[in-house]
Amino acid sequence: MLNQLDIIEATGRTVRDSWGYPGIEAEVVLENGAHGRATVSLGNTGRAEELAGIVNDLLSEIILFEDASDQGGIDRRLQQASKENGMEKNGNPGVLALSMAVARAAGAGLRLPLYRYLGGTSAPVMPVPMMTMISGGTGDKGLDFHEIMIVPQGASSYSEGLRMGVEIYQTLKRLLSMSGYSTSTGEGGGFVPDMKNSEEALHYLMDSFKLTGYKPGTDVLVAINGNADRLYVKEDGTYNFLKESKKGGISVNREQKDMIAYYMRLADGFPICALMNGLWKEDLEGRKQMLELLEHRTLMVSDDFTESNATIIRMEQAGTVTGALELVEKARKAGHKVIIANDVRDTEESFLADMAAAVRADYVKGGAPCRGECTAKYNELLRIEEFYRGKRIC
Repeated sequence: MLNQLDIIEATGRTVRDSWGYPGIEAEVVLENGAHGRATVSLGNTGRAEELAGIVNDLLSEIILFEDASDQGGIDRRLQQASKENGMEKNGNPGVLALSMAVARAAGAGLRLPLYRYLGGTSAPVMPVPMMTMISGGTGDKGLDFHEIMIVPQGASSYSEGLRMGVEIYQTLKRLLSMSGYSTSTGEGGGFVPDMKNSEEALHYLMDSFKLTGYKPGTDVLVAINGNADRLYVKEDGTYNFLKESKKGGISVNREQKDMIAYYMRLADGFPICALMNGLWKEDLEGRKQMLELLEHRTLMVSDDFTESNATIIRMEQAGTVTGALELVEKARKAGHKVIIANDVRDTEESFLADMAAAVRADYVKGGAPCRGECTAKYNELLRIEEFYRGKRIC
């Protein structure tokens, strides 16, 4: 006889992400009628039909008639099947989509919202939102850094922090427009003004804080995602700021010591609370030096737990729901702050919002406070906060 939480159906289909690229959607149905659905972007890989077929023809068979509440066991079976069939390289979006769909179905089968199913019945500590304001852009336009974000650290609640971010975002939009800059958006919904360097962008952010009525360094802080692996040229041993070079008319190629000095200067001049991927991942010596210099005032964020004091966790990186929970536990044991983040290419999937609330993450990074793939996460956290209103949320 089937258990009420046993999986009786699992299917995969092709959907579209926020950029129109393919995504994989998995749907799971349980014996008691509960169902869960989850989507994962594939970017421009063009493997959507292949992965949908894999979900339907192979992975669904692996979990059929298994107890959906056995998340760890199901995730292990999915990963093993992926490995045995040579699909493990760079992760398997089909496995991740099924893993999330199973978790959502199990929660529904137990009549629990997803965040309570994943995190238990205690009231969550709501995360502080890290919201993208300026994106790096593509081609010759935009900044060399991947993105600049704001962190409403002075907010008394998650909802207030989100409101502050929306207000600043709209003020920045008007300020850029008045200055003749384009207000088109890039990856993550941030604006892509064609400014000469990051300092100019940060000055515009400071002005937008003040014009909105918030004090830089007290009410609102700044986070930078350098994405240094993309800037680093291994053959030269330097970080090439091609866009800054073109706009300034002088070649800007920074060595390790120059990069560290650059970040120090930015941290001295602006209220920077977090720096993500500031140096090439394999430059352990430089990362250690930068951590020693800045850890007392700035989070050094990485996804590899090395020379850092904060860990960024993406579902795509974790591979499964169980993998994400294990990464959070590892980060906590290391004494790191936890940042739950979306991927560059995303869908309207709100799973990471529930994950952030469930694991009591310190921060949630969901992109700009605009566009459906970003606001889906932020809005889901509003619903969670509303349920626990009146309890400690920051």
